[in-house]
Amino acid sequence: MAPTTKLKLSAPERRDQILAAARTLFAKGGYAEVTLDQIAALVGVSRPRVIQLFGSKQRIYEALAEEAYTAHPMDEDLSEPIARRDDFAVFEAFARHILSHTRNREDREVFKILMYARLKEDRFHRVHFHKKDKLMMSRLTDYVQSRVEEGGFVDIDFRTVVCCFQAMVSNLVIYKNVLRQMEFTTIEELSRDCARIFLDGVRSGRARAILSPPTEGRLSRRPRVVRRKRRSNHGSKAVR
Repeated sequence: MAPTTKLKLSAPERRDQILAAARTLFAKGGYAEVTLDQIAALVGVSRPRVIQLFGSKQRIYEALAEEAYTAHPMDEDLSEPIARRDDFAVFEAFARHILSHTRNREDREVFKILMYARLKEDRFHRVHFHKKDKLMMSRLTDYVQSRVEEGGFVDIDFRTVVCCFQAMVSNLVIYKNVLRQMEFTTIEELSRDCARIFLDGVRSGRARAILSPPTEGRLSRRPRVVRRKRRSNHGSKAVR
């Protein structure tokens, strides 16, 4: 039987392999619990080879954060509805983007890493969120701030509005894409419902009357009871 020859990968291919292995390990236990030896063993290379390609575990972590943003830039989905000043389309696009890009295993792993990172406020979180030029949330934040200042949204700190919506969508990712407990609805339907529910709470009364799309349900109101007076031989009394 002829001996099998091990396929030699190029440096870029090996880097991708290392990133994929590190992403899986980081998603299982967070950054602090993973070692370079574990990453090297999962890939099937030596620890010095990993260091040669990346320099350190932190550099691997930062590369994953940069890759996560580059793969799914939020700006592309939000630019058009923001330009139209369409509240419903903006929030629906944001929810759909997050839900759509956490469906496959690789994206779910990035989502899990981000959950760990938020709790620890570590490097991944800072790289992924705290750069203004790549800030995933900046477009939505700027839009909500302008709508609050215009009176279109209720007078709440715009940062609170954005954080609440982000938390709402993140939890829906867990129920829909991680736990698989929302198979009764599609991502498209869930995105629309999420935007509708949230906007019903933050729109001012004036904006709700003007801007609500026709597909959004309205609460039915009880007919107003009007009192009128009827005269009788025994004097006047109010009747319904």
